[in-house]
Amino acid sequence: MNLQLIVQIISTTAVMLGILFGILNLLNFQKMRKREAAILMLNSFQTNDFVRGLLLVFDMKDGITKSEIDQLPKEDYLALYMLLGTWERLGILVHRREIPLDLVDDAYSGPILISWQKLNGFIFEFRQEVQRDTGFEWFQWLADQMHKREQTSSAIPAYVTHREWKS
Repeated sequence: MNLQLIVQIISTTAVMLGILFGILNLLNFQKMRKREAAILMLNSFQTNDFVRGLLLVFDMKDGITKSEIDQLPKEDYLALYMLLGTWERLGILVHRREIPLDLVDDAYSGPILISWQKLNGFIFEFRQEVQRDTGFEWFQWLADQMHKREQTSSAIPAYVTHREWKS
């Protein structure tokens, strides 16, 4: 075997290993980015306004009207809009595949579906008032996705589904 052929084999092998290393690093980076996005998403829900808005929604009757929402005390009104904005941004992130739908389903499907059930009348009135069908469109989309998932497989609590889980 001549020296030139050996150098070519070594050179080709080094390039192939470099490409393989780059692909593995890219895949690892994507996993880390998704994990960081999930952590950021979960941490973003740790605000007083979000919790206040969610508790407010849980206590509301189904189909609350816009005029009833408009009469809320200022702090409750702002907390409710904080909650709606959070669901809206979450819908966008899921649609763009920045956050996996499975994670949102595991963490927030119940609160999202309850929020939509109670607030959809308000949202439809809001859209009419501002003359834009895009008001809270991503929240509606996200609630639709959660609803579809529950239609194909019932919501089984984690403590039942993962009863046999071992660390």
